[in-house]
Amino acid sequence: MSTTSDLLRRWRVGAVLAAATVGVAVPAALAAARAPRWWLWIASESTPMTWLQSVVLLGCASLALLHAALIDLQGPVPSVAAAPGRQRGLWFLIAAGFGELALDERFAMHERLRDRVLAPRNIRVPFADWMAPGDFILLAVLLVGLFALPALYRQLRADRTGVVLFGLGLLFTVTALLADSFDPAQMSLAVERLEQTLEECVELCAGLSYLTALLLPLLTRLAAPESP
Repeated sequence: MSTTSDLLRRWRVGAVLAAATVGVAVPAALAAARAPRWWLWIASESTPMTWLQSVVLLGCASLALLHAALIDLQGPVPSVAAAPGRQRGLWFLIAAGFGELALDERFAMHERLRDRVLAPRNIRVPFADWMAPGDFILLAVLLVGLFALPALYRQLRADRTGVVLFGLGLLFTVTALLADSFDPAQMSLAVERLEQTLEECVELCAGLSYLTALLLPLLTRLAAPESP
């Protein structure tokens, strides 16, 4: 008979494998479905790819809320010195952040702000000539999110795999944001399609990494009361 630790290990491995499979199989399936115009369901806005990304980000927000609920139901994370209220508040903040990103991904809010407000006024970052006007919005969001990173690390550090996955998600995020900052007007149409397709794939991998990073500690906490 399988023990709780064996079952927990299977769920954790299964979660990582499922995320990796989705990250590879879904973009490949979307490209194959629209071949030879393989980029249509990936590179553009309001496509199956952006819908999936919004679902993944909404899943991250939901898991963050579950972390907050477990602080009330099972007590705070033992390895974290912060008061329960501060721990719970952090998870509410993380949930709000992922929720906002999910809405932005689904409804292209920052693209609308860029194209309708910032770009027509030629508002850009000084000394960043490679960036199109208005393409600094998500970079600013990333900088704000980094302020919460040390506190979030303290919440996750007991789960080394979760920390590695979250770090991988950050690496994917920075890569996607840097790619998004390049001005497409300076690219050929073929290069632009390839660059935007790869960017969306990297964004999906980032979201899946965050989702798995938040799920693994939850599985461990849920299994803890039944552990011998």
